[in-house]
Amino acid sequence: MKKLLLVLAVVFFANVARAEGFGFCIGPKVGYQTTKLSLEKAEIKKGFSDHLTVGVFGRITINNFIIQPELLWFKSGQVFNFEVDPSVNVNNGVNVALNPTVTLTRQNLAFPIFLGYQIDGGILKLRANVGPVMYFVLNQKQTVDNDGNTQSVDFDNLDAKGMTWGAALNIGLDVWKLTLDVNYSFGLSNFFKSDDVNWSVGQYSGSVHLDKTKQNVFTITLGLKFL
Repeated sequence: MKKLLLVLAVVFFANVARAEGFGFCIGPKVGYQTTKLSLEKAEIKKGFSDHLTVGVFGRITINNFIIQPELLWFKSGQVFNFEVDPSVNVNNGVNVALNPTVTLTRQNLAFPIFLGYQIDGGILKLRANVGPVMYFVLNQKQTVDNDGNTQSVDFDNLDAKGMTWGAALNIGLDVWKLTLDVNYSFGLSNFFKSDDVNWSVGQYSGSVHLDKTKQNVFTITLGLKFL
């Protein structure tokens, strides 16, 4: 019975694949992320160096309507500036202004599912897509710089959520087997489990509120269609 169902499934999908207006492709893609689009060579090189993006995509086309899931690994970073109460007494009775900067670097997985439409010009195709994006944090590293001050500031609960949501708008261009995609993603949920972060300097401690923990970015990728 199982073998019969498998044969029927193979025959069904083979017929669908041969159907007029149906297309399927899969392949790798590579690119980078940026908060500001630029055509300058230095900016593009910096994007690849600091925010490299690699992954795979698949695309199902039915009468020029598109379903395109992707799985992308990427590096990201964000800088937070904190203004800690300058009246804190931390150095032998001397008040020291504390303005630490926290830099977070992460490795992430993004899983967007785009729905859209293409204008088919033969070897040249123009696409427009929109869809949700799921983000998964693989690991996170944080570094603290207290603006040259010798006092060390510790933050103990900058805990990233394991998964966050976003939404993206995508414009794409296919030339033969090459695909170029530019999408703009909107963060829909905060990076961190708590918006209030605890800090400590020696025996002194307090908390500060995090702002702008939803990041909106452009992602530019170049892909190759294998099928």
